[in-house]
Amino acid sequence: MLGTMVFNLAVSAQKAITTVHFYDVKNADMEKTYIASLKEVNALMLEIGFPNNYYSYFKLNTSDTTSTYRSCTIGHWTSDQDYNAIHANPKFKAWSAKNKDNNAVFITGQLYRKFYAVD
Repeated sequence: MLGTMVFNLAVSAQKAITTVHFYDVKNADMEKTYIASLKEVNALMLEIGFPNNYYSYFKLNTSDTTSTYRSCTIGHWTSDQDYNAIHANPKFKAWSAKNKDNNAVFITGQLYRKFYAVD
């Protein structure tokens, strides 16, 4: 039984993907709005049946002198299939449309990557 559990965890980890968005936030009000938007979409993913898929928000320490890509959103996805199902869900699409103007500032000029687990 333990061997089966370990195998299932390994298979799950191999299917997992991570999306990484690097961008700059213009001011504290925009950051606050964006964080609220991420909390909303994380709750939505839970509501539509994907409790292990979510976004995390990070930013550099104020003492870091890096001038660009100071903020980062990481998407945690259990599989490509779940990623696609979430992004195709009408509730996710409605959230995206509702937040398009607020979140567009982060999408424009962002550096985006989709990573897949390797062994």
